[in-house]
Amino acid sequence: MARTIGIIGNGVAAITATREIAHIDPSVKIEVFTDERHAYYPRPRLIDYIAGRVNEKDIIQYDQDWYEKQGAQLHLSEAAAKVDSQTRSIVTHSSTHSGFGAVLVGVGSYPFIPPIQGTDKRGVFVLRTLDDATIIRDSIRGAGQVVIVGGGILGVELAAAVREAGQEPVVVTNIDTLLPAQLDHNASGLLTKRLREMGIRVLMNYACKEITGGDRATGVVPTTGNSIAGDMIVVATGVKPNVELAKATGIGVGRGIIVDERMQTSVPRVFAAGDCIEWKGTYYGIIPVALESAKVAARNMLKPDSARYEGTIPSNTLQVAGIDLTSIGVFNPQTPEYESFVRTDAQRGTYLKVVTKDGTAVGGIAFGDRKFAVKLRGLVMNHKDLSRLKDAVFDAD
Repeated sequence: MARTIGIIGNGVAAITATREIAHIDPSVKIEVFTDERHAYYPRPRLIDYIAGRVNEKDIIQYDQDWYEKQGAQLHLSEAAAKVDSQTRSIVTHSSTHSGFGAVLVGVGSYPFIPPIQGTDKRGVFVLRTLDDATIIRDSIRGAGQVVIVGGGILGVELAAAVREAGQEPVVVTNIDTLLPAQLDHNASGLLTKRLREMGIRVLMNYACKEITGGDRATGVVPTTGNSIAGDMIVVATGVKPNVELAKATGIGVGRGIIVDERMQTSVPRVFAAGDCIEWKGTYYGIIPVALESAKVAARNMLKPDSARYEGTIPSNTLQVAGIDLTSIGVFNPQTPEYESFVRTDAQRGTYLKVVTKDGTAVGGIAFGDRKFAVKLRGLVMNHKDLSRLKDAVFDAD
């Protein structure tokens, strides 16, 4: 059993593994290394911070005392460069830390910046850390129109936060839907309508080619169409798994850090979990996977071959612009073996969808209905047979 465990990263996977290790064996010493200067905070709350709903102190969920109670030493502002694959020593930019029986790589992901000219100008931002959020929050106060490039969760939530802060957001996306990874076309249309009612401009099929301006950004230019002026530009076009440390270590990578069902990498006793991993050729990048993979990794670091990861049904539960949204499993099928049942209530602003395969619930969407979201999750997770209920599923208890 490992008596000292090194954890690289300080996001959901790292925190979950720390908690799991401390719960199973409080005698194990844990060392956590992060390139950030803050203790753990949940990244989804960065939007609340930008909107002015919370301050910096409120957003920190676990302080140094919490780590100490877990038997963990937190190394802030100490980025790990690689793991020595022979000794399992963690090499940071300032020193080498050795003596680890096992190491967990939980370095997450980083913002993807598409090939748009001018992204290096002043006034162009990305959001990933609390420090990023502070800069964006402070810059919004003096801005007029804010252009947000990207129509995913982050782009839409940023737009709502900018609007709440009293400024004028414009969301531009190069496809014809918002939240394509969470909603189908119909639900996306309802969300777009709601955002526009809030005073948020949304431009579809707007492929941003260039950010204009000299040293400082002044707007964006599409491949076709009219340019848009902006006092600041936020690029929110998704993330990519962080694999640089794995490459430097000699760990096998694909799209992410490749792990087996134990969450072990190609290097013995070096594990990975969270948004940085690839499992059986699949990259998830969602919180449920970070939670589950971290627990499996923690158990196997303490006792080899004691836990197996069996996959996760993809799910997203969030609140965007005040709207409760849940999608789970297969929610936008494109092949005939699936059957979809839909109920829309224009007055309530809800859109409910259940997808079945061979009569069994395999996914769906709950837009604007938190109660049905709970029901939907139960149907899918329990593989409920709906062959008799069909669209009566919306009325059944």
